[in-house]
Amino acid sequence: MTVGIDAALVRTDDIAIALSGARAYTQGIELFFRLHVRQPGSVSAIGAMAGPHGGGSDQYLLGVEFADGRTATNIDDSAADDNSTTAVLMSGGGGGSPDFSSYTYYLTPVPPPGRLSIIVAWPAAGIGEHRVELDAEPFRSAAERAQVLWPEQPTSTWSPPSSPRPDLAPGGWFAHALN
Repeated sequence: MTVGIDAALVRTDDIAIALSGARAYTQGIELFFRLHVRQPGSVSAIGAMAGPHGGGSDQYLLGVEFADGRTATNIDDSAADDNSTTAVLMSGGGGGSPDFSSYTYYLTPVPPPGRLSIIVAWPAAGIGEHRVELDAEPFRSAAERAQVLWPEQPTSTWSPPSSPRPDLAPGGWFAHALN
């Protein structure tokens, strides 16, 4: 089920990052992001998302925090546990150019009641951590209305490949969430 959302996450004179929509499923939500760079140079919109999890020291950082304190990031290689209580943010892919990119992430499980925090940073572009608080209810409500296509399948043993972590700001949200 589609979740109507359009939230500016970061806006500077030269860069804009936004959550531009979502789709809810019974087991999680797909989040749609857009990144715009006015004058690509030392950083590019497409370069910010290179690799399976962003990759490299110039990548953007994306994190989520549930109301119950569980966190997930685009640079965390942890897999979901067997009972699906661990929050996991998986890259769904994307594309673009030096001045624009769009990309998706699948977040599982569906967030619990309360707030859903989206945290972004792009150190290579001089953008520190920004947090936007959303109400999880629209995502939960849409997930409850989602149509089940097939019965639940056995848990997959696939896990994403590792990629190098970027330098994290000491004392920041990402440094805390990944330790």
